Amino acid sequence: MSFLLRKVRKNRWDSVFPAWLTPGDFQADPLGDLSTSGNTLSVYRVNNDKSNLNRIILALAAGCDNFANIDYIFFEESIIKEIGIKTDATLGTTADSEVNNLHIDLVELSASKLVKLCQMILENGTTGRILKDDIVTGLEANLNQGYYDLRKLTEQKKQKILNEYRKRSTRA
Repeated sequence: MSFLLRKVRKNRWDSVFPAWLTPGDFQADPLGDLSTSGNTLSVYRVNNDKSNLNRIILALAAGCDNFANIDYIFFEESIIKEIGIKTDATLGTTADSEVNNLHIDLVELSASKLVKLCQMILENGTTGRILKDDIVTGLEANLNQGYYDLRKLTEQKKQKILNEYRKRSTRA
């Protein structure tokens, strides 16, 4: 069994149930992290042992303009089958070609399927966070390992990774 991952804002997925919320319902805010384009939602496949989780997160972080904590949620792939959501294996657009091969699109999403997906992720998903310092260290290590297609990282981004890492190293 594998998992699917989506980058989110963790505070939207915390289990808070305000008094006004009726039993069985959930807040609308998590839906904002499941924004679609062309009725399609982009996710990444995580191995069942989660051995590729950090590499996926770091590949997503490499595409961000600024260094910050990265929040994510992952859930069992069986959830989409249960809802009847179709998938399409499409290449991701990160600088890491191995991670790009783990990308899939959830396609032909109706509003009701998206709401059901959100509800099931809220009930069964696991949130996580990788801190900024760990992101910088991981990006620098992955850059040195040759995981990234340097043509997909601007020179400014490469320098930013290295400069941030050096700045942190001198403080330690």
